[in-house]
Amino acid sequence: MQQAAFLGAIQSQLRRLITDPDGVEVALAASGDRGGVRLGRLLRSDGALPAAERLAVYANAYFLRIRDCLREDFGALASVLGEAAFHDLVKTYLMAHPPSRPSLRHAGAQLAAHLRTEPFAAIFSQRCSYAADLADLEWAIVEAFYAPDAAAIGADAFAQRAPEDWADLRFELTPSLRTIACDWPVQRVREHFDEHANAATQEGQPLSAEPTQLRVWRRGERVLYRAIAPLDAAALEAVAAGDSFGAICERIEAAVGD
Repeated sequence: MQQAAFLGAIQSQLRRLITDPDGVEVALAASGDRGGVRLGRLLRSDGALPAAERLAVYANAYFLRIRDCLREDFGALASVLGEAAFHDLVKTYLMAHPPSRPSLRHAGAQLAAHLRTEPFAAIFSQRCSYAADLADLEWAIVEAFYAPDAAAIGADAFAQRAPEDWADLRFELTPSLRTIACDWPVQRVREHFDEHANAATQEGQPLSAEPTQLRVWRRGERVLYRAIAPLDAAALEAVAAGDSFGAICERIEAAVGD
């Protein structure tokens, strides 16, 4: 038990040093081991690098790996912010939201909220006013890609229903479907990125504010996204809430007429 506790303490210490956003040297100083004397008892130095610098190699690799994964998930956001600004965004993000799950698949879950709520993230929204909305869209694309498969209902299933039964029908949405309410039409930025993924960085791509409803879903292995009318978004929300087909039609009729 003592050996297990000792090993656990060492692992926790190394994790703190490797994951500190300010680097190994700062983390050592904060722990009271400026210069890495105690660290040298755990890690061997060699002729080229002392223990602290050897550990810094892993610390840099840790950050860069997460940054590169986030750049893959938020490609359009990284493009419009620019390389240096996106690097700084990831650093501030990891300070506030260090990964809490083993898989990097979940690393970007809080990025949109970070852009909206963290005071020290405001500089990135000043650089790109629609950054948070774009992050919302790109994270929805990630979630749709990893969502469980589900077969769509075919036309034959509806043909077998008597007309008088239609009003009571209730539907389930595909697990990949996401709806997003945005202040900016950020799908245009993502479309541009998808069409010019290998082009130069599109920093500051212009966009005018415009309330926009988006839906994101997966068909096979391809994730799709489209702008939809507010009434369409409301109908999808009603389906998700379990409303009957008849009740949804009545709401649409009230909005657009018989």
